[in-house]
Amino acid sequence: YIYFFSRKENKEKFMKNPIKYIRQPKPKPAVPIKIVIVGPPKSGKTTVAKKFASVYGLLRLSVGDAIRLVLNNQPETELALMLKRHLHKGLTVPDELAVQALDVALMNHVCNTTGVVIDGYPVTRKQVNLLESARIIPVKIFELEMDAKEVFRRALLDKESTDRPPYPEHDSSQILAIKNSCYKQHIDAIRTYYKKEHQNWCVIDAFQSKWWIWNKVLQEVQVVVKEIQIYLERIKEGKAAGIADLCITPKELQYRLGEFGQYCPVSLAEKGELVDCSVTSSLQFAAEFRGHYYKMASQEELDKFLSRPEVYVPPLAPHPLPSPDRLPKKLTAAEVKALFPTSAEMQGYCPVTYLDGKQRYEALVPGNIEYAAKYQDKVYIFESEEKLLKFMRLPEKYWNLKLPRKLPPVKEPIPLTALPLAGYLEQATTSLIKALNEVGCLKPKFPFLSVKKTALLFIACHLKAHNPRSSEAARQTYRRKLAQFMEHCQLVPYLGAAMAGPYRELPRRPLGFDCRLQTFLSL
Repeated sequence: YIYFFSRKENKEKFMKNPIKYIRQPKPKPAVPIKIVIVGPPKSGKTTVAKKFASVYGLLRLSVGDAIRLVLNNQPETELALMLKRHLHKGLTVPDELAVQALDVALMNHVCNTTGVVIDGYPVTRKQVNLLESARIIPVKIFELEMDAKEVFRRALLDKESTDRPPYPEHDSSQILAIKNSCYKQHIDAIRTYYKKEHQNWCVIDAFQSKWWIWNKVLQEVQVVVKEIQIYLERIKEGKAAGIADLCITPKELQYRLGEFGQYCPVSLAEKGELVDCSVTSSLQFAAEFRGHYYKMASQEELDKFLSRPEVYVPPLAPHPLPSPDRLPKKLTAAEVKALFPTSAEMQGYCPVTYLDGKQRYEALVPGNIEYAAKYQDKVYIFESEEKLLKFMRLPEKYWNLKLPRKLPPVKEPIPLTALPLAGYLEQATTSLIKALNEVGCLKPKFPFLSVKKTALLFIACHLKAHNPRSSEAARQTYRRKLAQFMEHCQLVPYLGAAMAGPYRELPRRPLGFDCRLQTFLSL
């Protein structure tokens, strides 16, 4: 065999002990990767892309690079002529032509053997659609997140740098502001699309150092590459393999779902439970086996499926998935009302609470219309979401229950307006509660009035001072009255403390004493 080495030192090491290096485990299949780095200006996109190119030999490609490649290497093609036509007129190259140029550039042998890192593209939703139509789907998209303040700070530092190129750059504050504004305008839609369709979006904090960012991006890429390598190996051997990082779209998932749809085959086989995994779009616990996709409830079920998938799928699966008409279906409150005159089973009592409570009288709890389900053309209402999920997993256990003869009395709701005044205020507003709380804490006593009358006057003033339906001027007036009322209430404890002891002449009396005494006597 002939062996090739990256450096002369490696060749010499091999010559000294070839058996050591020949007997090592066979390397995993090489996976050409396609990653994208986007972010606002000055966020470090090009730095990370160039690092991938220099360290791992990936092709760094921007849209400008792709257009130049077509113009320089294929000048007579129809695409190159169309590009020249726009550029000679001083026009921007349309997105359609730019994506075509990018598609041509991706035919480079480096892209098909090592991989490519696309720098700063796409930046609009239209460009995303064009990339999708050209089947240019990156395995990972990294968004370098940074605010506008940091963009301008880095731009100023770059202007002070001595490494600037001899030609003028488009990095004035006005141009950067426009670029950043356009980026912020479109990035939310792009992020939402890729998160929903391919689940390959990763946000990186661009405030960190370039070494931290590089390590974080590299770590994410290594995880994806490892997952793809394991997937290829296991599928080649006829085993089940995880599909978490394969950028599978919801449409493709639906098309290739196995016999159990989005129900967990492991939970159905081992516990007889119908665990619906469609509540989450994540493929973290999904796997492929014999060309079909299966979703599991958790990592534990996924590990079991990967180790012995054949026992959980037909023909060895112990329990087949029931037919669609025998599967429970969640209902919203609006859907329950739309089914009128169909009434809820068990007169609206929660079947899960009743059965789990050993069918005792105390376990007859009315359900909440917000938590409802339909099973075998019957409607059931549950006490809580937890009870609803329990029914969805084991409908056969809870669906055919009979109520006892003796039922709890029907709780008739009392109209709010039928309550006495104090009860109405307590239930309808917090104003009375606050007033009662304050009067209990302050315990005021107005001079020459009883405690009861003082408390009633305080509550009256407090309600007027905090009435949300009154005007601000009216509330301010009663707040002043309330403050004056409290000042008068403080006169009794003040004078009691100040007048203790022998009689004192006018100069020896406390400041303001005579004024307060006159106020007290005037009341």
